Amino acid sequence: MFIYPSLAVSADGGAQPVTEQQVLRLTEIYVTQHYGEQTAQAQKPYRVKKGGEHWVISGKPPKALGGNFRAVIGANGQLEEITHSK
Repeated sequence: MFIYPSLAVSADGGAQPVTEQQVLRLTEIYVTQHYGEQTAQAQKPYRVKKGGEHWVISGKPPKALGGNFRAVIGANGQLEEITHSK
């Protein structure tokens, strides 16, 4: 299985359900792309919940002013939503 930033694909080209570990790796890629490396690192460890066909991932709240990210990733690894609270 190969992991691309928007999809997990098996060697035969079919989409595969992603694991929690893969979701964490994808989340770091998505957060870095949207909010930068500093935010991606500062909000670790990420909190992960599996809900039906989706994974919901949120970052650790900061110690100072600011918010944290929330991402929803589909079972196939595609980013469905990403937001940041303030």
